[in-house]
Amino acid sequence: MQANFNLELPKEFEKQLQQSVINVVTNTIDSLSGDSKYPEYMDKSQCSTYLNISRSTFDKWLRTENIPFVLINGSYRFKRSEIDKFMLAKQK
Repeated sequence: MQANFNLELPKEFEKQLQQSVINVVTNTIDSLSGDSKYPEYMDKSQCSTYLNISRSTFDKWLRTENIPFVLINGSYRFKRSEIDKFMLAKQK
């Protein structure tokens, strides 16, 4: 016997579930792509190249889009998997 039913999820739960799936997929891809030509932690130039945008556009996004970063002694570092998550979250 097979039961069929429709389940409507609250929007907030749906959004959390979507983010969880994105995190799992991103982490899986990141673990499989250990041979990437981009290091796990990138500087601004590497990150802008990784995103295929100009350095000035990257600097603008850094000021306006809450790109995740680590700042150590004035040096920005961007974790590749966090940049991937950031970009996935911006998808419409």
